[in-house]
Amino acid sequence: MPYAQIHWPFEHKDDFSEYFPADFIAEGVDQTRGWFFTLHAISTMISDSVSFKNIISNGLVLDKNGNKMSKRLGNAVDPFEAIEKMDPIPYGGI
Repeated sequence: MPYAQIHWPFEHKDDFSEYFPADFIAEGVDQTRGWFFTLHAISTMISDSVSFKNIISNGLVLDKNGNKMSKRLGNAVDPFEAIEKMDPIPYGGI
């Protein structure tokens, strides 16, 4: 993003400027170093411009011990099970 979104430089070479820089990107706060900075580095090398104008960055969901929830760590909660357990109205409407 924004390159992968339109498969640039393999497609949309003529209208790339309509999509670049991206209006915003959205990603978790843990992706700041690896993702946000990489996008800026690539963009600066290719076009001497930023790759996005705004960032929407969400936080992390923590487990009962304050650790980041992760499938890899085995401490993630199935969101659908949690919603079903906590929601007084079952899925499918009223």
